[in-house]
Amino acid sequence: MNNFSTSLVILEMKNFQNITGSVFKTLIFLLMLSSQSAFAQIVHTDSIEIHKGWKDKNGENKLVVNVNALCNPDKPPFDGHKTKIVASLKNKKFNQTIVFDDKNYQMEMILFREKDIWFTEYHGTKAVFIPFSYCGNADNDVKASFIIFYEDKKHLYHLKFYCDDAGDCKLNEKDLHLKLKALPKELKDNLIKKLKTNYTKGSQFWG
Repeated sequence: MNNFSTSLVILEMKNFQNITGSVFKTLIFLLMLSSQSAFAQIVHTDSIEIHKGWKDKNGENKLVVNVNALCNPDKPPFDGHKTKIVASLKNKKFNQTIVFDDKNYQMEMILFREKDIWFTEYHGTKAVFIPFSYCGNADNDVKASFIIFYEDKKHLYHLKFYCDDAGDCKLNEKDLHLKLKALPKELKDNLIKKLKTNYTKGSQFWG
């Protein structure tokens, strides 16, 4: 074989190696991309925004609650995603907002159900209670949180509960009245009654 033929063979071999190398790299890239896509399809984080309106002595009230990275107790993920709840109340007299940006999102995600919101009326003004819990509530020690709007005041409480292995739960706050001292008496009484009658089963905390 002469020098020209030898050079041609070497050139063709290099071209073949370059082509096969490119194909191999492309296949690796596609495999990595598909595996990432498959992983991304496993992780579902939902958000929800609800609107409610009512009239009282403050006029027309508009409530908006937005939950980011809302967890679903029936399927993962239950933690690890940045989770936040924002509640806003507007009327002709005031505009107020509470933001709970959960710093412990690596261990829990917010469990929120619209049907759990309740209202009570005092002296012509409605108070709104917005409860939420956490998908990380898997142990005996659990917690629930409550956003409360009344008049021009806003409140956020994180309350501890204990649930036994049978799923029966009770408040686990040493001095609940002291913790709720900023609430008007009628609101405090309403909340405590609700806590002792509606938050007695584990299903209320984790779905």
